[in-house]
Amino acid sequence: MPRGHYKIILDLEFNPVRDPEIREFARHEIIEIGAVKLNDSLETVSQFSQYIRPQYNDLEENIAKLTGITPETLKNAPDFDTGMTNFMNWIGSEPFSLYSWSGSDRAVMQHEIDLKYPDDTRYDIFFVHWIDLQKIYQREMGFSKSMGLTNALGTFRINFKGTEHGALADAINTAEVMRYISSREKMEKIKRSSVTFNQTSESAGFSVGSIPIKTRKRK
Repeated sequence: MPRGHYKIILDLEFNPVRDPEIREFARHEIIEIGAVKLNDSLETVSQFSQYIRPQYNDLEENIAKLTGITPETLKNAPDFDTGMTNFMNWIGSEPFSLYSWSGSDRAVMQHEIDLKYPDDTRYDIFFVHWIDLQKIYQREMGFSKSMGLTNALGTFRINFKGTEHGALADAINTAEVMRYISSREKMEKIKRSSVTFNQTSESAGFSVGSIPIKTRKRK
C-alpha cells in the first residue's frame, strides 16, 4: 500500500440503465458516493457523502429498498458531473490512492465517465492508483472465492456498523477491514485461530477486480 498518500476508501451505490443503446456503453449510473479519507496511520481524516441524480433511468424499486434511497432524494441531488466535482474537491490536491471492495465500483465509474465525459481528462486521476481491497483480503486469508464485506468483517469478529448498502457506511466498514489486514500481528493471530469460516453462495458472489491500474482506457 503506497505510503505518503491519503487512502480514499470508496463505495458507490448505483442504479441500472435500461435503454439498450446506452447499455452498450454503461449498464449503471452512480446514485451515491460514500468515502473516508485515511492518513498513513489509517486514521480517519474526513468523510464524504453525496447523492447523484441519474440521467437515464428513474430509481428502481429494488434499488430503493436495498439502499434506502428515495426518488425524492435523487430528484434534488446534483448531476453526475457536479457530484464528481464535489468529490474531487473533497479529495483535494494531495496524492491519494483509491480503495474499494471488489472491482465493480471501478468498472461502473469508468464506464459512466466514458459514456458522459469521454474527453474530460480531469477524471483520469481516479484511475492512477485504484486498489481492490477484496482481492487483497482474499489473498491474505487464502480463500479461493471472494467474500462479501459483512462476512469479511465477521471473520475478524467485527460487527457491521451502520446500515448495509449505504455508501458511507460501507466505506467506513471497508476501512475497518483495511486496518485489520494492514496489521501483521492481527492477521497472524486470525490465521492461527481454529475457527472455520464458511462462505455462503451470496458472500461468494462478488467479482474480483484488478489492482492497481495505471490509466483509464480512452475511446
